[in-house]
Amino acid sequence: MSAVRLFDVYRGSQIGEGKKSMAYCLTYQAPDKTLTDAEAAQIRNRIVKRLAQEVGAKLRS
Repeated sequence: MSAVRLFDVYRGSQIGEGKKSMAYCLTYQAPDKTLTDAEAAQIRNRIVKRLAQEVGAKLRS
């Protein structure tokens, strides 16, 4: 991953009391090749899993 940028934070009744929705822009980049869709998805899945384990984050659909 070469960049992470928080671009929106939302708090409101649709999210739930004491919670917030945070939107990030993530840039995945390999120094030697173009990532395939499968490789990018694998990176994203690892990030989501780690955030869930470490801070209880949940991906909104």
